[in-house]
Amino acid sequence: MAKKTTSSRGMEMISPFETAERCDAVISNISFVLRRDPNPNWKVADLVTRDYHVLAYAVSGQAWYQCEGKSFPVGRGQLLFFPKGVMRSGVADPKTPWSFIATGFDMQYFDETAGDLFQSMPRHFEPSNELEINALFLELERRWVARGTGYLLRCRSIIMHLLFLLLRLQAKSKFSVPHARRLAPIVRLLQDHYTHSYSVDELAQMADLSPSRFRVLFKKLTGHTVVRYQNWLRINKAKDLLLSGEYTVTEAARKTGFEDVYYFSRLFKKMTGNNPSHYRED
Repeated sequence: MAKKTTSSRGMEMISPFETAERCDAVISNISFVLRRDPNPNWKVADLVTRDYHVLAYAVSGQAWYQCEGKSFPVGRGQLLFFPKGVMRSGVADPKTPWSFIATGFDMQYFDETAGDLFQSMPRHFEPSNELEINALFLELERRWVARGTGYLLRCRSIIMHLLFLLLRLQAKSKFSVPHARRLAPIVRLLQDHYTHSYSVDELAQMADLSPSRFRVLFKKLTGHTVVRYQNWLRINKAKDLLLSGEYTVTEAARKTGFEDVYYFSRLFKKMTGNNPSHYRED
């Protein structure tokens, strides 16, 4: 798993690879938030929840789970995610039974990939940021029990934050450390200088890789070819400029490195499904 990077002030920086999936969704309903104290007799057998997803956090102790043909232990600081319709069985360790906080919720998806992305998530996570996860779950339980003003708004936002962290864990797990370290500066360069067109040969030389090897690794890590990734950055930036209302189509094109506004418009339509004028008229 690739390590997160930090700035000189210790603040976490966004990985250059966290741009491939839009994954637009919201929490539409929360069925429950509950905390289970340690119980050596706790167990569930062939449990399926069809109306809500389940996210659980192990506060302490240990349990054993079986799900989709796999068996695995669950210990302190670890997470379980079960989408609707997934069958699982679990049993507490009799010597050190687990205590956990769990929530059941439903989601509404706003793009085609979001549902598939959550469905394909791992069922078991071992996050490195245990303190952050712990604090979020404790607040979630506290807000739910207290039922104070705006508690549903806050509980939804906490669950959304937790799902965001799981998506990041899932994304980072795709990248081996050597590959991420070798290509991270290259991807950051493209993001910072999106108006400049870099060739594969230039970038491969910077990464000290052959062009053919660079192409393979770049596609694996970003989900795009080099040309498509550079165009993807420019078109997304141009879309933001148009939506701001401060730029015409011609100005947005030139601001993002396109001298030919007609080529820009064709590429924009190809990559977004809409003409630039859909967002801003000249």
